[in-house]
Amino acid sequence: MVLLAIGCGRKQGTIRPTVGPITESIYASGIVKAAGQYQVYPTATGTVTALLVQEGDTVKAGSPLLRIDDRTAGAGARISAAQVHLLERNAADDGPVIAQLREAVEQARERYRVDSTNHARQQALWAQGIGSRNELDQRELAHRTSKAGLNRAVKALQETRERLRTELEVARNNAAISTAGNDDRTPRSLIDGVVYDLLVEPGELATPQRPVAVVGSATDLYLELEVDEHDIRLVEPGQRVVLTLDSHEGTVIEAVVTRIIPIMDPRSRTFRVEARFKARPQRLFPNITAEANIVLRTRENALTIPAGYLLPGDSVLTGDGRRLRVTTGARDLEKVEVLEGITATTELAKP
Repeated sequence: MVLLAIGCGRKQGTIRPTVGPITESIYASGIVKAAGQYQVYPTATGTVTALLVQEGDTVKAGSPLLRIDDRTAGAGARISAAQVHLLERNAADDGPVIAQLREAVEQARERYRVDSTNHARQQALWAQGIGSRNELDQRELAHRTSKAGLNRAVKALQETRERLRTELEVARNNAAISTAGNDDRTPRSLIDGVVYDLLVEPGELATPQRPVAVVGSATDLYLELEVDEHDIRLVEPGQRVVLTLDSHEGTVIEAVVTRIIPIMDPRSRTFRVEARFKARPQRLFPNITAEANIVLRTRENALTIPAGYLLPGDSVLTGDGRRLRVTTGARDLEKVEVLEGITATTELAKP
């Protein structure tokens, strides 16, 4: 088939644009959350004497959750100060925890760059009839594997930053009030909802730095996604979201962007975006991890070229050595849509 194409006039080592579908999307990671979901932190330090609810119980706003004996409140100030000191060190960008995760992200990103380049190069060779299918499959597998590794590394960094920032904020707030004392020995629910988790047992020490329960809506579950600052300008309410959940492996689920939180997290350099399920999966629980793509646009009959054939400044190199300016449209990791400048019969050379 390749020899026939060359014999019909195509120069060896060139390709022609193809016509087909292309979807441009933005990657986002996140979790499932229950509306109003929050962690219950006690305002007093002491031993848990009784649990007044169980996991799965429905509660009303103001319902008591547990009782605490706060006779050890005098030690609360010392515990708070030590916790703040530890979290300040761990939450710092140059601290040991964040620094290690950032290094892991850079290593994963470099691996992804290398595998993406090798995959694109092997695809180009395969299109010219060079190489074997096994080589192409290996490059494609390496590309997918390194992409998944990068996503995991970025997600681990983002989740750790968020967790440490939250813990530090809570520790600082509670350190400020711990010396004043508080005789509230009965943490209560702030909303009507469900007790999703109890994080302590009778006899354990409860402190303002450690949550004792998780409460949230019983029926209203949604997605909270993190979008990079470079992509947030492209996101709008109403856009389609295609996602997978770790708990529903192999199932593609659809949602719709409903809200964009208009402030950037200065540590992770991301924005929070909320999305609602079109059809909520069965047996869905809070904190399940989600991998999502926010669809910007889809073109069914687009004229596309491999991304590696597009030169800086939006131009291409023809088979006879000319450099043509083109107008581009949608693009994904592998292809670029060309709106003007070439046709489906234009022969292109790899730069």
